Amino acid sequence: MISESSLALTDPKAKTAKRKIPAYLVRETIDGIDFYYPGFRQVLNKQKKLDEIMGDSGLQFFLKDYLVELLKEGLDKKLYRVAGGELGFHASVRNNMGLDVVIFDRTLLTPDKITPRYVTVPPKVVIEIDVNVELPERNSDLFQEYVLRKLDSLFNHGVEKVIWFFTKSKKVCIALPGQAWQIDDWNQDITLFEGVKVNIADYIAQEGFKLD
Repeated sequence: MISESSLALTDPKAKTAKRKIPAYLVRETIDGIDFYYPGFRQVLNKQKKLDEIMGDSGLQFFLKDYLVELLKEGLDKKLYRVAGGELGFHASVRNNMGLDVVIFDRTLLTPDKITPRYVTVPPKVVIEIDVNVELPERNSDLFQEYVLRKLDSLFNHGVEKVIWFFTKSKKVCIALPGQAWQIDDWNQDITLFEGVKVNIADYIAQEGFKLD
């Protein structure tokens, strides 16, 4: 079990590189700290183009698709909006986050609040898959500097539950504000929301996806 109060966040501002990084390489901004697309160094060094580093992996894409499918089948569409991809959430000034899978209360995310801009209404539930950002400092501890920071920021801005799957370690973090956060193996049934459950290990085995 892990409590958000038991882990101190470090400040990556103290580790920023001297080289100026263009704004178009910023994937998310949390607490005023910029997090960059993985592979941004190759773009800066002209080894890759921007569009080569912006997409999800095949595994990430199909996991998102599966989770959205389960939630849409299991939840009342009159009460909730479910979506997956890379939703832009403008939580507050200098807090712009990308969200993988979201569940919104329809009474809060009304049609007039869905515009060409980032959504400003917090989802009830956020589901994330892996860590898809980098910092200028190669040895940055992204669990503390990014994962814990993002969890805290989501809760501070009204999100009620975050579930975070990590495909490399085959772990899942289930976090609720004001409670101890739980980290478990993902080869068990995980309740996503209102009785909708998923077993990621079983799904990957059934589909024959490769994790290497």
